Amino acid sequence: MKDYYKVLGVDKSADADQIKSAFRSQARKLHPDVNDDPEAGKKFSELNEAYEVLSDAQKKAKYDQLGHERYVSGRPAEYTSSQNVDFGDLGSIIDAMFGGGGRGGRSSAGFGGFGGGGHSRARQPVRGQDIRVGLNVTLGDVHEGANKRITVPSSDGSNKSIEVKIPKGVKSGGKLRLKGQGLSSPMPNGPSGDLYVMIHVEQDTRYSRIDDGLDLIVELPLNIAEATLGAKVEVPTIDGKVVSLSVPAGTMSESKFRIPGHGLASAKGKNGDLFAKVRIVPPSGAQLTDTLRMALEDLKEQSTNESNAQG
Repeated sequence: MKDYYKVLGVDKSADADQIKSAFRSQARKLHPDVNDDPEAGKKFSELNEAYEVLSDAQKKAKYDQLGHERYVSGRPAEYTSSQNVDFGDLGSIIDAMFGGGGRGGRSSAGFGGFGGGGHSRARQPVRGQDIRVGLNVTLGDVHEGANKRITVPSSDGSNKSIEVKIPKGVKSGGKLRLKGQGLSSPMPNGPSGDLYVMIHVEQDTRYSRIDDGLDLIVELPLNIAEATLGAKVEVPTIDGKVVSLSVPAGTMSESKFRIPGHGLASAKGKNGDLFAKVRIVPPSGAQLTDTLRMALEDLKEQSTNESNAQG
């Protein structure tokens, strides 16, 4: 164990008030009820031991005279080691050292809010372990919202079925928290852990999501005549509807047409937009009749002549 002055973080010239203040400050940080460090218990008991010696004028004088090693080695065999201290409530420990409110002394309520008025709080029970599982959902689930059943482990080694509500507009990589649906606490009446569901949105065969938001892209195939002369075409939407779209003459491949309000729906009632992206599909096989071939040849020749004239 370190020198008692170093444990408290004070100089050898520190008076009783400084020692008491240092102990309060350190105890607030190190007590196992408020510190998750695995070594917190050991450090707090060392702090407790150091304060017990340095707060007593006679013990402090002897400690200063002998030094740490000689003082520690000269303690009675029955002296309680700092490794074996039973950690109770922080408010109770402060009450015992500085006088609790129940004894007419100073209340520990002034010490960082731990305990108060002589009433010590019970040590906080240990929570059960959290569970994390992955869940695949479709783009349709994201648009409409859905209820999914998943199977997760129970504390007794079996499995349990839990219903998960998928909110509209959820993003891939999103995390849903189901409070208290994790493993049970190892302590009686302790709180259960939580269940975290990690969402993965599967790739859709028709629609692509833009930047994981509410806007969608759908491919719009047009033949050469439709793209060249213009046409009225039907575009399917993710909610099962069909929207009529007017394509202007001379439309180029990769052109995009915005269809407002037909993207994904969000939990807040907002809808994104649908963008129809043009892909020009040339005729092939039985579609390429002699008449069509001649028309395309004429169109090709006309385009070549126009390019030459402009050049």
